[in-house]
Amino acid sequence: MSWKKLPTIISIALTRALLLAIFFALCGCSLFNSNNINSRDFTVLVTSSDPQVRVAQQQWQVQQGTDSYALEVVVERGADYWRWIMLNNLGQRLATAEAVDGQVRIERLHSHPANQLLPALIQAWQLSYWPLMDLQAANPRWGFIDGDGRREARFSGILRASIEYQSTTANPWQGSLSYNTQELRLLIHSQPLN
Repeated sequence: MSWKKLPTIISIALTRALLLAIFFALCGCSLFNSNNINSRDFTVLVTSSDPQVRVAQQQWQVQQGTDSYALEVVVERGADYWRWIMLNNLGQRLATAEAVDGQVRIERLHSHPANQLLPALIQAWQLSYWPLMDLQAANPRWGFIDGDGRREARFSGILRASIEYQSTTANPWQGSLSYNTQELRLLIHSQPLN
């Protein structure tokens, strides 16, 4: 090997290494800031037929298998937008999700097991707090039974989630509920802020 070619070889190697580093950095950003929060069969709703703006501070107790942790979720829902801010028990913001102008945007800020469950958690929130007619209109394969402080969500006739409201008022935004699926159990206490 000629000593004259060494600077060229080093330059090419450094350029390739830099390009690979940029590629992996961009791939990492797209994985952690992905806007794809729809599950295989549930499309996240971006609007609501309820004209009242709802703002609430919610304490969530999440249990998946043997893992259990507490979250604080601050939510705001209007007729044509919603915002969802998830905090850990130390008050650090873990993720922010919002639907504005018909688009869902999501930002994951800190590593936490709840970030892996984000699609399921937002689905649970919408199945629990969205007006029944909005849920039914979103996908005809979903069916709902609602009454006596209970809501069942079925997909193609199969029970996917059951929600038990423990609130003494007719307003689910004030009070507690339990949300149960085969994979996930949530206890949510909601306190309106408006």
